[in-house]
Amino acid sequence: MEWLLLSSPMPIIFILLAYLYVVYFIGPQFMENRKPYSLKRFIQCYNLFQIGANFWLVFNVMTDGRPFTAVWRYCESLDKICSRNSEKQLEIIWWTLLLKIIDLIETIIFVLRKKDRQVSFLHTYHHISTVIYAWTTLRYSPHSFLMTIIALNCSIHVIMYSYYCLSTFGSNMQRILLPFKKWITLIQMVSSEFNLSIYLLILNIAFIKT
Repeated sequence: MEWLLLSSPMPIIFILLAYLYVVYFIGPQFMENRKPYSLKRFIQCYNLFQIGANFWLVFNVMTDGRPFTAVWRYCESLDKICSRNSEKQLEIIWWTLLLKIIDLIETIIFVLRKKDRQVSFLHTYHHISTVIYAWTTLRYSPHSFLMTIIALNCSIHVIMYSYYCLSTFGSNMQRILLPFKKWITLIQMVSSEFNLSIYLLILNIAFIKT
């Protein structure tokens, strides 16, 4: 099956360069003499979409992706798994790639709201690197161990975007949520380190097999 965006790295390179150009040049120039946009309704809809999309991916991984089986079979490539399961896992990874591209919208929201401090190097690096990770693993090493990463990452994103969504409902809700903020940040940091470790393991396996 021919997967969209996988035949060449050029579409992904174009998307990421366009993202950087909008975030660091077009966006700031457009907003220079404008007041910050509220975008409250759009942000609420965006957060709800993220909750639904990430939950859908977790559900698919848990029902068809076999994330825990993958932990014990981490040296097994998708081409060694039965064709039905292999195709399903490839589909899950591909949808994850599309979701990571959609995640880039978050930075554009920050620009339109003039939240310049949130458009940091680490923020843009995180979004760019996750797109690159998703594309390179799907293109060169679509490993069954990715199901573990996707299950963990998307579960955390369900929690994270639920927090973001609830925080848009006024200052009272924000005060209720405040004690949970540090824990969400901690979970994100631990998850990022774990995901990077698994990603490097997958690339190492791919390198050994070549």
